[in-house]
Amino acid sequence: MKLKDRVSIVTGGGSGLGRSMSVNLAKEGSKVVVADMNLESADETVEMIKENGGEASSVEVDVTNQEQIDHVVQFTLDTYGSIDVLCNNAGIGGAAEKLLDVPTESWDKVLNVDLKSLFLMTKAVLPTMLKQEKGVIINTASASGLLASNAGIEYTSAKHGVIGFTKQVAFEYGHDGIRSVAVAPGVIETPLTEEAGMTGPGGIFHDLTMNAPAGRYGKPDEIGKVVAFLASDDASFINGTTVPVEGGSSIY
Repeated sequence: MKLKDRVSIVTGGGSGLGRSMSVNLAKEGSKVVVADMNLESADETVEMIKENGGEASSVEVDVTNQEQIDHVVQFTLDTYGSIDVLCNNAGIGGAAEKLLDVPTESWDKVLNVDLKSLFLMTKAVLPTMLKQEKGVIINTASASGLLASNAGIEYTSAKHGVIGFTKQVAFEYGHDGIRSVAVAPGVIETPLTEEAGMTGPGGIFHDLTMNAPAGRYGKPDEIGKVVAFLASDDASFINGTTVPVEGGSSIY
């Protein structure tokens, strides 16, 4: 129970990695606000947490909408009284095409959801964390933030930006008690990656993943457990860095 009496917000918490983060944070004692565009999915995550004896609430949010973001923050403060951990996890993929084949609209959408949302969410919770003189911001980057790949120009650029954003927040607010860290997952087996054709033979990352040291796809729980560790005081000396959780696919 390393997160007892702490409060976490997880964006994109209704499924996949966000669901695993939410469940694992709750297992360590955190109260969790599961924020997702799909309220039904968020409700399902909350039920999973409650079935295991945890405490959680769901709230609908579009992470590109400032008014809805402000509502999530106020809802969390009204319900639980503090914000100790923010997991900026919500994200989408792009066209997975070369630059000349990518519509400007696709670039704008991916950068708004995968990068601008971190700016908006973090800016919304920072005043509370600074007042408390403590807080942890955990951003979901990607192995695509560490290398170039078939993920495409929008996603790769956004996730490189997530890593830079993580460093800069630590640089600016580390002395105020704020820790800013990121995780860089490889290809994780989730309904979303399966639906996008990213897993299995013929998937765009299949060869890269299978040739990596781990030689397999990751499981959501392998990300959720790392996030719960990073949120805890056991990770108190980890700040401004990105932790690869990608089976070694970014080492070559």
